[in-house]
Amino acid sequence: MKPEQGTVDPVAEAYTTHHSRVLRYIQSRINNVWDAENLAQDVWVKVITNGRELQPLTIIPYLYTIARNLVNDYLRRLYSASMSHDDYIMEVNGDYTDDSLEAELSARELAGLEQKRVECLPPMRRTIYIMSRYDDMAVDDISARLDLSKRTVENHLRLGRKDIRTFLSNIA
Repeated sequence: MKPEQGTVDPVAEAYTTHHSRVLRYIQSRINNVWDAENLAQDVWVKVITNGRELQPLTIIPYLYTIARNLVNDYLRRLYSASMSHDDYIMEVNGDYTDDSLEAELSARELAGLEQKRVECLPPMRRTIYIMSRYDDMAVDDISARLDLSKRTVENHLRLGRKDIRTFLSNIA
């Protein structure tokens, strides 16, 4: 729908003020600049072609909902493709491996996937998760080092663990 004479199109206004923010939002989740730019453009194409009348108050949450869904679809395809390739390799080499080697490869693969997912966490959550999981630091030590309250550290750690656990359970 076209706006009436003398009014500002909410999509055009949102694009000028929020395009770079949407792009940064997507980049922070997928860690690939080129694909992030493509996904950001897809967000705007979906907004323009949605056929619904958008209000200035609802367009921003709508943008980020579309961006989140596109990022989830992108990551799902990316991890599905990598898993398909790994499954093929295991199938081809399956006759030549024993259970202990296969278990070790599976553990390494899961550890690699966990590390990739940790890179997608928000910066503070990622820092706290790494300090707890890989540096083996206690919540009190992390709290003191980062000058954060114990509850804040516990909350970031809980959300980080939940994110990683959900991700790994979805691909397993």
